[in-house]
Amino acid sequence: MKVENNVPQISSSIINKLEEVFPLRDDFDTKTGQNDLMFFYGQRSVIRYLKNQYKIQNENILTKG
Repeated sequence: MKVENNVPQISSSIINKLEEVFPLRDDFDTKTGQNDLMFFYGQRSVIRYLKNQYKIQNENILTKG
């Protein structure tokens, strides 16, 4: 995943809130439509991106000193 240097500082509280609002789900069945699946995986993709950026930002804070 490409790291972007101009991403604003990300807080753990926003990530936690997004996890609460858009939780990881495993209740899909064969009747779940492709559009519903794509929508869900898009939401989770944003959360994964933010979590990764948060991790990178905090690693940088620790290694810059």
